[in-house]
Amino acid sequence: MRNVVEDVLHKYGTDMLLASNGVEKTVRGFFRAVNSKSWQSMESEATLLGEITRGQYAYIGPADGGAKEGDTISLGEKNYLFRRVELYYYGNDALYQWGLCVEKGVNDIWESQS
Repeated sequence: MRNVVEDVLHKYGTDMLLASNGVEKTVRGFFRAVNSKSWQSMESEATLLGEITRGQYAYIGPADGGAKEGDTISLGEKNYLFRRVELYYYGNDALYQWGLCVEKGVNDIWESQS
């Protein structure tokens, strides 16, 4: 199953630069903005990746990508900060990493969501 996920990431993913502990490496995965596009969408909404508040970004990358909370990922001219990173498993095999990011320097301070 992990091979299937890795094939999808390789074939359809985007190259991104992951910075972790002062070391940069290229990872291939998916990165999607999950912020609302209009004032009518102010409420949180359930997406294919789950319920995520506005102004955040979802990352899916290789299981061995090595991303951790506090690391950054660069895509184009922008840098994003990982707020949360988890491995997702099928049985005992780690299939991929899922991350929740915010744009660095713009929305990278934790705020109350209440």
